[in-house]
Amino acid sequence: MPAPPVRCALLAALFALGCPQALRAEPPRAGILDLAIKTREARLAGDNAAWLELGRETLLRAPEHPDLQISVARALAANGRMRESLAHLEQAINRGAGFDPMTFPEFKDVSGNRELAALADDARRNLAPVSPAEVFLIVENTDIQPEGIAWDADTERLFIGSLNGEIWQIGKDRTLARFAGVDSRLREVLGLKVDRERRLLWAVTGVFPDLFGLQGEPKKDTGLTGVIAFHLDTAKPVRECWLDERPTLHGFNDLALARNGDVYVSDSTASAIYRLPRGDCRLERLLQDFRMGFPNGIALSPDESRLYVAHIEGLSAVDLKTGRRTQLAVPPDAAVNSMDGLVRDGANLVGIQPSPYLARVARIRLSDDGLAVREVITVSSRPPSGLSQATGTVAGAHFYSVAGALDPLVTGGEPDRRARILRAVLR
Repeated sequence: MPAPPVRCALLAALFALGCPQALRAEPPRAGILDLAIKTREARLAGDNAAWLELGRETLLRAPEHPDLQISVARALAANGRMRESLAHLEQAINRGAGFDPMTFPEFKDVSGNRELAALADDARRNLAPVSPAEVFLIVENTDIQPEGIAWDADTERLFIGSLNGEIWQIGKDRTLARFAGVDSRLREVLGLKVDRERRLLWAVTGVFPDLFGLQGEPKKDTGLTGVIAFHLDTAKPVRECWLDERPTLHGFNDLALARNGDVYVSDSTASAIYRLPRGDCRLERLLQDFRMGFPNGIALSPDESRLYVAHIEGLSAVDLKTGRRTQLAVPPDAAVNSMDGLVRDGANLVGIQPSPYLARVARIRLSDDGLAVREVITVSSRPPSGLSQATGTVAGAHFYSVAGALDPLVTGGEPDRRARILRAVLR
């Protein structure tokens, strides 16, 4: 069976609900993912003191993360520290988290608490959908497990990458046809981007490390990763560049294209950003920072002096001349943690937050200097039941996204495994 989606439901579950097993491909240094797993293990073992200690340590790495705020709130309640617990719940709710606290066992014995009841009302209100996306297309073939998505404005085609080593195109009439894969060297296809000027479709591909230990024995060629460019009009491969440093495991995830032809790629496994210069196949490491957990979606600033990177701890701006990383400050009523599929839309950024507490497409308005978040606006939230959104792309006034079935470990039941392409109104 092909690998499950690596960037969406399972990663969200790690923070919101917990993953079933420890990471198989551990980062070279202890990071936020390791701490989150240890926190969950302590909770499952009934060690409430360790749950609280580890949860607080994890939260120090990402203090604005609503999922982590909720975890610490539960741990405090389990340790009989209700006043502190409610303060953390309030922070998560103010940042947009939607949930019902009364479903957590730690709050059932204090259901008569008036302050908790008031917070619960606010948290439930956050569950209300905002401009929910419509189902644009149901992918009937369950062997197509889409991750990346891109839009070609010239031909009005959508492209989706498949974890079974193919790229598919969706025409104006919503028909699905294979674009590449049979005669190419594609492996699992993740991020996709269109270079409109050069008529190229860039694809991130490789064998992504099995982070969640769900596949048994390691997959063949695990840790091999690269990018391939296809001509948009002929579907023929034009460039093919690989990074193979095994036994060091790499996992390219998403990419951004500069106007001069340079390509920037996020390496989630290695907490790194790579640059592929125009006309070259030497992948240069621009930055490696293990305080940047699971770097995912990336987007260039309008003047292309900075690269914005979405990671578990929040959003960072990387100066492309110096390689210096600055994590963006966030107002107290916003959250930009664990975003997937970051794209630029004019002066703003748009990203998907697949956490079940947020489950939204969010527009991020930046400060004038581009080094702080001014506000976060929910464009669309709460996809159809049983689905979790992954990456997205801007297409005029709409935002298209890939939505896959939530894993049974999250839903507790057997899902409809057909992926959907969703369409939300962007403006």
